[in-house]
Amino acid sequence: MKTTISKYTLFEYLSGRSNPLEKQLVMDWISDSENTEIFYEWLLEYETQFPQFIPDQDKAIQSLLDKVNAEQNEDYTESAGILYAYPGTHSIRRILFIAASVLFIVSAGWWFRDPILYKTYQTGYGQTTDIFLEDGSKVALNANSTLKIPRFGFGREAREVFLVGEGEFTVSHTVDHKRFVVKTSEKFQVEVLGTQFSVFARPRGTKVALTSGSVRIDYDKDDARKEMMMEPGDLAVLDRKGEVQLEKNKDVKAFASWKEQRYVFDGTPMDDIASMVEENFGIKVSIADEETRMRTITGNFKTQNADELLKTISEALDLRMSAAGDSILLSAN
Repeated sequence: MKTTISKYTLFEYLSGRSNPLEKQLVMDWISDSENTEIFYEWLLEYETQFPQFIPDQDKAIQSLLDKVNAEQNEDYTESAGILYAYPGTHSIRRILFIAASVLFIVSAGWWFRDPILYKTYQTGYGQTTDIFLEDGSKVALNANSTLKIPRFGFGREAREVFLVGEGEFTVSHTVDHKRFVVKTSEKFQVEVLGTQFSVFARPRGTKVALTSGSVRIDYDKDDARKEMMMEPGDLAVLDRKGEVQLEKNKDVKAFASWKEQRYVFDGTPMDDIASMVEENFGIKVSIADEETRMRTITGNFKTQNADELLKTISEALDLRMSAAGDSILLSAN
């Protein structure tokens, strides 16, 4: 039989007033993953109604410095509401420990806000999924990717989501013309008003392909904020120098062909294919020599796994596949 509790019971538990039986009921209820969403909702409501003490940072640090400079063998009990007791010593390690403790106390409240305020969708290697947002927008999320959205609805000014990996966005227009913003970092974001586009945001680079509508790229370059407008058929590529290069009249639909388990290559070097396989399937691909690394391939390949894709490419380019530890080695025949 599943454990059920009331909001009042949880609030009593959070305030430290629950009895041992109530504590056990709350712990059993929290451990059930089906209750995670309502737990976060009630937790946010509790924190809003009963805000926790926020220490005066300057006062707390000064208080600690005064205590460190006081008699070294004196025990003390107050530091930002936490009990500390230290033996007499002049070691620098003691001072650093005290300072680090204060920073932890001051900052910890912010560290744990993220999982409460945001919900995260994550795909594994070789897995794709469709996510439907509350405003009617749709996100197709590629393998090994993460999408973070506000848990309790979008804000008044904009609909902001956070992407790490790769996704295709089909954004719905709202009656109040609310902006839709995809952030890949603090220095790069895509802003739209109802359109379809794909975003690639992985360690080896960032790309945006626009299928329909219009988007604006906002990015930082040389400590200045820059903007760039895109039109359908445009491909924006963030280069290593932090500048955005715009390519016109590209086959942008092929950019999200992974939704159909297809991979479209257009003069793509093997080095890029090796990176793509590791990003999407979690399989490391090594290339034996520079000549093989720079070989290119053009074609449309439908496959469900990395092994099948690499075998097809190897046959087309007359390459040899062999195991090399925990990776696959490609070399010329």
